[in-house]
Amino acid sequence: MFKLLAKHPGAVIGAVIFHLIIAGIFFFSFDWTKRPKIADAGIPVSLVVSDSLEPQANNVAEEESAKKPEQEVLEELKAQDAARKEKLAKEKLLEEKRIKDEKLKQQELIKEKLAEEKRKQEALKLAALEAQKLKEVKEKQAAKLLEERKLAEAQKQKELEDKKREEQALAEKAALEKKQAEELDQKKREEQEIVEREAAEKVEQERKIAETKKLQERQRKEAEEAEAEKQKAEALALAKKKAEEERKKIAREKAKKKEEEKTKRLAEKKAKEKAEKAAKRRAEKKAKEKAKKLAAKKKAREEAKKEAARKAAAKEKAKKEAAEKLAKEKREKEEAERIAKQKAEKAKAERIAAAKAAREKAAREKAAQEAKELAAKKAEYHRKWQEAQDKKKAEAAAAEAKRKSDAIAAARQKSLSKERRGAQVSWGGRVQAHVKRRWHPPPGTKGKQARVKITISNSGFISSGINVQSCTGNPEFCASVREAFERSEPLPRPPSKYNFSKSDRTITFKMD
Repeated sequence: MFKLLAKHPGAVIGAVIFHLIIAGIFFFSFDWTKRPKIADAGIPVSLVVSDSLEPQANNVAEEESAKKPEQEVLEELKAQDAARKEKLAKEKLLEEKRIKDEKLKQQELIKEKLAEEKRKQEALKLAALEAQKLKEVKEKQAAKLLEERKLAEAQKQKELEDKKREEQALAEKAALEKKQAEELDQKKREEQEIVEREAAEKVEQERKIAETKKLQERQRKEAEEAEAEKQKAEALALAKKKAEEERKKIAREKAKKKEEEKTKRLAEKKAKEKAEKAAKRRAEKKAKEKAKKLAAKKKAREEAKKEAARKAAAKEKAKKEAAEKLAKEKREKEEAERIAKQKAEKAKAERIAAAKAAREKAAREKAAQEAKELAAKKAEYHRKWQEAQDKKKAEAAAAEAKRKSDAIAAARQKSLSKERRGAQVSWGGRVQAHVKRRWHPPPGTKGKQARVKITISNSGFISSGINVQSCTGNPEFCASVREAFERSEPLPRPPSKYNFSKSDRTITFKMD
């Protein structure tokens, strides 16, 4: 809704001004300076006297109102009625004259306002047309700027996407190269560890061979020393035989030594051949792995080059296709906009003409309807005012009659209440005297007092018990008060003429 209002500000301003004019006509069609006066209804004023005033003032007022004769009250009321009626008649004549003058003024004011409204409507129409034209020009310029901005943003977005794809490809390539380098470093570390492990194994093997040789040599020497000692021991007994045997032994030892040397040379030769074969196998394995790595690295570089070339070709192709698609869309969009613009301008002209005719018709109908409603409202207002005046007069008459009746009833009630109060006080005094005649306070209680509250039935008996509210004497004094009331039953009966209620028959006595 707000978008529609923003597109047609002239119509919105015209509608607002039109409603303000109508509201002004309603406002100025009534007289806000003086309201019809309400006639004096003669409502009686009652004087409320606070309980805090002195009792003597109340008694004086009651005696004076009781002394006034009822005939004088009626004569005063009649005189007041005559004066009020005369005053109402004068005010009615003045009010009728004022109403006629106000009607003439209002009619002239309505004519002037209608003429002024017509001039303002014509001015508003011209202003609305100018505003509409200006708005159309602004809308065209804004649409053009918006289209150019959209194209620039699309081109910028496309460039950003291309740049983003290139950065992503470079990042992927860098990540791949990094991964390959890490794998190559890992393999180098593994090869180094293998070489170091083989070298350590070789050193360990050579150390074991050397230790074996040393052990054999030591065993041989020990055996030779033992044999020498044995030969020395036997040399004494078997000198001749020893010599022979010595020669044989030397011969055997020589043969044995030769055999050992031969065995040693064969073992050394075999160990050397084994070490050479192991070194050859390691060298061949290392050469194969190195060749394999170089081939894998070369293959990866070639695949990366092919992938980069393929991506560049795809990017160039996509760029070309996007440019062609954008140009085609732009041509189609321009054609569609041109056709839509022609249709919109035609429909807009038709809408403006139809809206103008509808507004003029609606304005005429609304003005006629409002004038009719205004006249009806004025008639209804005066009818209600007259009814209110009649109602007020009737209410004033009823209130006056009620006031007279209430005044007479109040006078009678005051007289009766005074008489009833006097009878109640007199009866209470008789009850108190009756009780005191039967009260025997204990000696030494002079100056002491007690307050007793009782409720007396119509037959003279205490109906709610003896309530000693306070007692300043000793327990014997308080008990004597209670016994006095008990001995005094039946008490003097309340006067049957006034039909006292329970509260009237509840009395508080001061016993002293």
